[in-house]
Amino acid sequence: MIRLLGMTSLGVLLLVSTVAAQMPGQTKARSVAQNAVSLEKASEKKPPKADKADKDAAVSESEQARREELAFDLVRTHHPELSTLLRPLKRLRPRQYEAAIRELSRVSERLTQIQQRQPERYEIELALWKSKSRIQLLTAQLQMTPDDDKLREKLRSTIAEQIVSQRQLYEFEKARLAQRIEFLDAQLEKMDGDVETLVDQRLKAVDPLQKKPAKFRDSSPASSEKPKK
Repeated sequence: MIRLLGMTSLGVLLLVSTVAAQMPGQTKARSVAQNAVSLEKASEKKPPKADKADKDAAVSESEQARREELAFDLVRTHHPELSTLLRPLKRLRPRQYEAAIRELSRVSERLTQIQQRQPERYEIELALWKSKSRIQLLTAQLQMTPDDDKLREKLRSTIAEQIVSQRQLYEFEKARLAQRIEFLDAQLEKMDGDVETLVDQRLKAVDPLQKKPAKFRDSSPASSEKPKK
C-alpha cells in the first residue's frame, strides 16, 4: 500500500487526482478521481477502528498551529511540491490533512533533534527523508498516469538517490559501532590484567579509610590518648 507521510494510499491518490483533474484536458485524471471518491465512500461504510490517530484528533488550536508551522517549514524548504499539494487537502479531506501534518511535524522534530545531537548524521537523515518523500509522491502520481515514461524515469533516479543515502547511513552506523567496539576491546584488555590490582584500585576509591592520608590511616582514638599517670 502506498503511503505518503501519514496519508492513506487512497488519500494520496485522491489528492493528486483532484489537483490534476482541475487542469484542462485531463479526462483520465478526472476518471481516477471519481473512482477514488467512489472507493472512499464505500470504505466509509465500514465501522471505524479506534487507533492512535483518533486519540490525537482532539488537539488544541495552538498545538495544531504549532504542528502546521513545523510541517510547512519542512516541506517548503525540502519538498516544495508537497507543500503545494497539502494546501487543497486541508479543505478537501481534513482528516488526511491532519494526519499528514501530524506526521510531518514529527519528522521535523526528529530531524531537529538529530541536528542538535549528531550534526554529522543530520545531512544523511535529511537526504534520506527527502528521497523517501519524493518517491511516495511520484509513486502516487504514476498510479494516475502509468504511461508517463518521464515520470517513471524520475522515480527511478530518486530511488537510486535513496539507495545512496541508505548506504551512507549504514556506513555512518558502522563507523559508530566500530568506535564502540574499539572502546569495549580496550576495557576488556584492562580487565585481562591483575584482578587483585583492579580490586584494590576500586576499593581505594570507595573505602573511607583508604581515602585518608597515610599519616592518619593507622591512628585510632585509643592510640591517640595520652597514658594516665
